[in-house]
Amino acid sequence: MKKTLKDLFLAFLNATLILVALCLFLGWRMMATVDTVSERVSAGIAELAPLRDEVAGVRAELSGLRADLGAAQGTEAAERLKNRLDGLETRLEGMQARMTNLATLPDQLLDRAFETAADRLVRGLSELRGCQPASDGA
Repeated sequence: MKKTLKDLFLAFLNATLILVALCLFLGWRMMATVDTVSERVSAGIAELAPLRDEVAGVRAELSGLRADLGAAQGTEAAERLKNRLDGLETRLEGMQARMTNLATLPDQLLDRAFETAADRLVRGLSELRGCQPASDGA
């Protein structure tokens, strides 16, 4: 009886250690995937920094042109140029807003990467156990 209990305990311990090792391996793979996504997103955002600086420079230049036009007000050409500057400024504001939205993109992508990796982990573990995921209609 003692030998049987000892063998059962060792089998249980062995199975537990195998499951722990499998979980650690899957967690390590998930973190490697998240790190890869994070690096790609960071590289993409780093490429946006010069563009943001360029937009700021163009905006400053437009402000200078607007000041110069203010001195030459009253002529028809000055009014046309002022209207064109207003249009350009509106476009620049739209670009600035889109770049601001892109700045929040890394957080959204990382959240999605974590969710996707966790879903894959759960599916993988379910497949190992021979279980099927619950359907939405159940």
